[in-house]
Amino acid sequence: MNQCRFIQVNRREAVRLLVGAMLLAPTHATAGQSVDQAGYVTLGGIQQWISIKGDSLTNPALLVVHGGPGDVQWPQADRYVPWQKFFTVVQWDQRGAGHTYGHSGGSSTPDVNLHRIAADGVELARHLCQRLNKKKIIVLGHSWGSLVAITMVTNDPEPFAAYVGTGQVADWAATVQNQFDLLLARARQEKNEAAVKKLEAIGKPDPTNTHQYFGFLNDLNFRAAWPASDQAWLTHLRTQAQTLKGNKDFADDVAGQMFSGKSLISDEVATDLPKTAPRIDTAFFVIQGADDVITPTKEAVDYFNEVQAPYKDLVLIPGAGHFAFMTSGDVFLAALRGRIRSVAIARGA
Repeated sequence: MNQCRFIQVNRREAVRLLVGAMLLAPTHATAGQSVDQAGYVTLGGIQQWISIKGDSLTNPALLVVHGGPGDVQWPQADRYVPWQKFFTVVQWDQRGAGHTYGHSGGSSTPDVNLHRIAADGVELARHLCQRLNKKKIIVLGHSWGSLVAITMVTNDPEPFAAYVGTGQVADWAATVQNQFDLLLARARQEKNEAAVKKLEAIGKPDPTNTHQYFGFLNDLNFRAAWPASDQAWLTHLRTQAQTLKGNKDFADDVAGQMFSGKSLISDEVATDLPKTAPRIDTAFFVIQGADDVITPTKEAVDYFNEVQAPYKDLVLIPGAGHFAFMTSGDVFLAALRGRIRSVAIARGA
């Protein structure tokens, strides 16, 4: 029996809710009506924050599994408004992140690891099916969230009509080598002898040596290799952070990212989806920025080509990078509507 409970609030009550309120039992909304709710469900024994927004509950439900780790999506709520015309969009602050971190604690929260977060996600998916009166939902994972969502679907495919990955992770070791090779090629092209010497001294990077990995990324300004759209998005995030400074929810967001990053790095380093998730037992989609260098597009495409699934489709967005779902929102939504929505509905969403 699903023991999830949901705190339902309107927007004015949301802030008060975040510092504690009485739990309410879940209730089904009437099909066809709009929905705008935010609150906590009990997942894996702790209260975790979700929001549910959409113009019509007859639309398929789409659960967004954020990246980071800890990169919660409620600060970008306006970017999802166009999605809400075609999907009931569910945001979820994972164990150790965002509102969930602020409400249920960080270091006191048990089992902040991939296995536990993915189990929370499956529990949430089943709760949403019950709450929204759906047979199945769509799950969309970005970056770290694509690893979480893949794990959710491979562990229990039954509640999922479709998986959608963006900023799709694949193989940590291959990513480290790809980024190393990119930096070395740029250094040679720019005749940056100091950078060339530093990288050639490493020779072949050790993917298990995170000190070495983050060292050469930071020392050689890996962000300069990002496509322009991702660099612009980073500028937006920094500007947004200045406007949110002093806000408790934003402080929880930042603290949760720091906590989650430290807690989950070992799971990231162990990532090898071609080996651990070669088959996906639902519709499998990847919508990838063609110029993504954070989760390199080559690795994402190679993984897509290897995956066995009952249905699969790949969309590459020219000029977009790791944050394509934010920086190329119109194109991304068009893919969700045109490539995914009908397939997911046909499969029970």
